[in-house]
Amino acid sequence: MKKIGILAGILVVFASCKKEYDTPPLTAIPETPVITIDSLRNWQESVNGKISITEELSVHGVITMDETDGNIYKNVYMQDASGAINVRILSGGGLYQGDSVRIYLKGTVLNKYNGVLQLDSVNVDNNVVKLDSDVDFAPLVTTIDQITPALESKLIKLENVQFVAYEVGNTYADKVGLQSVNILLEDCSGNTIIVRTSGYASFAGELIAAGNGSITCIVSHFNSTELQLYIRSYDEIDMAGTRCPGIVQIKNFDDDQLLSGGWSEVKVIGATAWETSTAGGAATPYASISNWNGSANVATENWLISPSIDLTPYAAPSLSFDNAKNYTGALIEVLVSTDYVSGDPTAATWTALSPVLSSGAWAWINSGELPLTSYIQSNVHVAFKYTGSTSDGSTWELDNIKIKG
Repeated sequence: MKKIGILAGILVVFASCKKEYDTPPLTAIPETPVITIDSLRNWQESVNGKISITEELSVHGVITMDETDGNIYKNVYMQDASGAINVRILSGGGLYQGDSVRIYLKGTVLNKYNGVLQLDSVNVDNNVVKLDSDVDFAPLVTTIDQITPALESKLIKLENVQFVAYEVGNTYADKVGLQSVNILLEDCSGNTIIVRTSGYASFAGELIAAGNGSITCIVSHFNSTELQLYIRSYDEIDMAGTRCPGIVQIKNFDDDQLLSGGWSEVKVIGATAWETSTAGGAATPYASISNWNGSANVATENWLISPSIDLTPYAAPSLSFDNAKNYTGALIEVLVSTDYVSGDPTAATWTALSPVLSSGAWAWINSGELPLTSYIQSNVHVAFKYTGSTSDGSTWELDNIKIKG
């Protein structure tokens, strides 16, 4: 009986000596007054700069795009009835499409990045309260021509759209090089918009949809000028329908590259070159050429030539472009060939088209739709031939060169 009493005493000692570890307290996120996303936008616009939020405020919204498909990283998009915003989170994960959340704003930062408003420095553990999950937030069904920066960060759905013909056969992004890629989406009225996809997206290596149909995206832009869309999920690309006549080839110089997309320049006489420019306050670059070297006009013949274009799938193809000019000199010539391959264009057969051309004073004008029905062959090139003499020469500007099917 004595041994049992001693053992009981030892157990009591061990029990009393056992260290009790404190359970870490959960972060308490305060209940605060709630403001709308639109109020955040108005606040930032009134300050017109970075705001480090110190006020006891919150904002409610539904997560409309998360990182699951890899097209965005360490950020999500959130929307309420008043508007939408890009939310930058300190570490990836934790917020998912359909989550209804309250974000405690104290300690976060409101600022613009490349023109897009962001709620930055959001700590999911310390700033976010999840209120619900799997909330179905319906996208705004709209059209390409109705997309403006006012829809920034909003979830939209486009119907009766397709990727332009020359993109078909490519992939959404560069999966091997992990590079983002811009591809062009169009509707059946000729309106276009960029779809930008990350090389890290799970669908980066998938072939671009070849048909017509619908797509659900988030609206964004680059420095308030170049509108672009982000695909939310590969499963929301539904383009298996019959294509409508659309853009076969486009050259708008927005990438600030004269010869991208297979275009070429051939200097037959002189060294005068085409170049890209935004002179005159243009929002995006255009192509420009002048034979004035700063002190005199120089003899020039320079051809800007499209890549080979296959027009055989199209019943009524056409060419259009915007143009402007100034000063006295020869008109720019617009030519088409079905036997040009490469090199010296004077060795091929070219036929002149009859576009509407600028009358001068830097006035931009559209060429009108120039029929190409007489050239429905598998190897078609379009060229812009510039000439200038030692006594005169106009400056010509080109933009938005489109061949439609």
